Amino acid sequence: MTEQLQCPLCAQSEAFTLIPHLRAEHKIEPDVFRQRFPEQPLATAAFIESLARHDVCKRDDVLHYQLSVAGCPMIARFGVEHPLIPEPDPTFVWTEPARDVAEAIEHNERVFLYGPSGTGKSSLVRQIGATVKRPVRRVSLNGETSVADFIGHWTVNADRQTVFVAGLLPQAMQAGHILQLDEVDAMQPEVGFILQQVLEPGGHLLLTDIGEDIAPHPDFRLVATANTLGFGSDSGLYASGTNVLNFSWLDRWDVVVHIDYLPADQEAGLLHARHRTLDPALLKCMVAAAGDLRKAHAAEELTTVLTTRRLLALCARLERGNNFGRALGVCVLNKVPDEDRKVIAETFDHHVGPSA
Repeated sequence: MTEQLQCPLCAQSEAFTLIPHLRAEHKIEPDVFRQRFPEQPLATAAFIESLARHDVCKRDDVLHYQLSVAGCPMIARFGVEHPLIPEPDPTFVWTEPARDVAEAIEHNERVFLYGPSGTGKSSLVRQIGATVKRPVRRVSLNGETSVADFIGHWTVNADRQTVFVAGLLPQAMQAGHILQLDEVDAMQPEVGFILQQVLEPGGHLLLTDIGEDIAPHPDFRLVATANTLGFGSDSGLYASGTNVLNFSWLDRWDVVVHIDYLPADQEAGLLHARHRTLDPALLKCMVAAAGDLRKAHAAEELTTVLTTRRLLALCARLERGNNFGRALGVCVLNKVPDEDRKVIAETFDHHVGPSA
């Protein structure tokens, strides 16, 4: 769109629409301008067509418009600022499962994400929030988060009055945030039972301490992430600290999405996007080594698995000029049992040796 409109008041040319110019420079609203200049268009035909195509409208004094997130149509907000809106990551890789998560968030479906560590489950939720300009409240339910933290508790304020302070869940419900619950397979059972009432369609939360019924804001969304699906850790990697979850609790989630490691070409592309000074051929060799090690883990020939997070840490060291062997040692080998070190080192030597 390159069409220009000329303001009849000052002859200045403006692209697409005169409305911002009229308000800023002449302090005139569109309806008043139309009365004075009924034949003068306020916007170009192409701009009007674009507004219709993107379903642009104003709600509560905020412009909303439609855009595609991983192939799913979502409604985004324009120009909204909030400390909990995540920063967009231009290197983030949108995969096919991301579409299902985006659709769940758009249509208020409770969505449960599970998969290996370091595959970007939490990042996916945050990047959806960043794209559509919606606040994301992230909470780790790692067993240390108590019912009082989650629901609320009584305390004494500065005026020595006993008051009830709402917890993380009612705050997010009332403010209309996306509440991202990480590590739900490690949460206290009492927290899970409290969540059950919220997981119901349009579910309310009853704060029994004060007898208040919390209705969810229309924008409130609930997302959970975990390394396991709640039936225990088959691989043994996540056996410590994780729990078998109540089936009735799991059954209340509308959508369950498995997030796995990126395909090799996309994973190499991600490493290159974050660390552009490194040789792309070297990055492809590193991803190939990681792929073989993941297959070995799946075949129970290895007790640990190499995550994308580890590869990124390794790349950061290499980009700072570290020797490959030293970087591999502190970023990968020192984190695994003795029986895995030799296999991992030999696999990297096979794939990366000449490039390194």
